[in-house]
Amino acid sequence: MIELKNISKEFKNKRIFAGVNFTVETGKCVGIIGENGCGKSVLMKLICGFSKPDSGEVIIDGEKLGERRDFIQNCGVIINSPEFIGHYTGFENLMLLASIRKKIGKREVLDVLKKVGLETAVKIKYKNYSLGMKQRLRLAQAIMENPDYLILDEPMNALDTEGIAIADSIIDEYHNLGRTILMTSHNANDIERHCDYVLKVDKLSVHCV
Repeated sequence: MIELKNISKEFKNKRIFAGVNFTVETGKCVGIIGENGCGKSVLMKLICGFSKPDSGEVIIDGEKLGERRDFIQNCGVIINSPEFIGHYTGFENLMLLASIRKKIGKREVLDVLKKVGLETAVKIKYKNYSLGMKQRLRLAQAIMENPDYLILDEPMNALDTEGIAIADSIIDEYHNLGRTILMTSHNANDIERHCDYVLKVDKLSVHCV
């Protein structure tokens, strides 16, 4: 479960949130919508622990971030186009990330590359990837360790029809497995198709619509 209690946040002397409260129950897929610049990505960063609130509490599974742990655990994240090492292949980039926690190895990395449709690009350097291939690799890194949470900021961005179908399938799979998912999308159909309910970021607040 994800809980935000009385969260306030300023960024570059601009108030983003004031007294925000909401709960996301385990196993729900929740859409986050709002105008450009309203704070959707900031909200996701607060939930992940990548940014700290000025006041209030972010509680994950009963544990407040910033006490025993600074970051959400066992979470796959796409926020603000995570970058990879340009002269490494996609496979090498994922193997490097996998070496941090040592939960998965070569077989799992190859499997996830196949899952996102990059099995034929294993030897291509990341700097030579198209925008759609880069987004597929971001999806791969988000799911490769079988996370309990997915925090996905515009997961369909830059994907072609096939790539969108792959992303749809991945979100459906994790939703059906009872994982907790938060996602944004400029496409209302994406939100309607996947999400159990929707939170709107508006006028310093977050409310259910």
